[in-house]
Amino acid sequence: MKILLHPELKNQIAREFNTSNQNVLTSLSYFNNSQKAQAIRTRAKLLLQQEAEKVQIEKFEINKPE
Repeated sequence: MKILLHPELKNQIAREFNTSNQNVLTSLSYFNNSQKAQAIRTRAKLLLQQEAEKVQIEKFEINKPE
């Protein structure tokens, strides 16, 4: 099991936690289970949720008659 995350978001997490990209990768792959690794996974989940909120199902908003 691992958390799939866009490389830009992995780089952002590495900067936020002042750690290496390798540490982020091992944390997202559940190889590490330190407190920092758990915090990295929590942050990754939050970023994924924020990305999901940006997804639009329809290109245009449909005006419903009142």
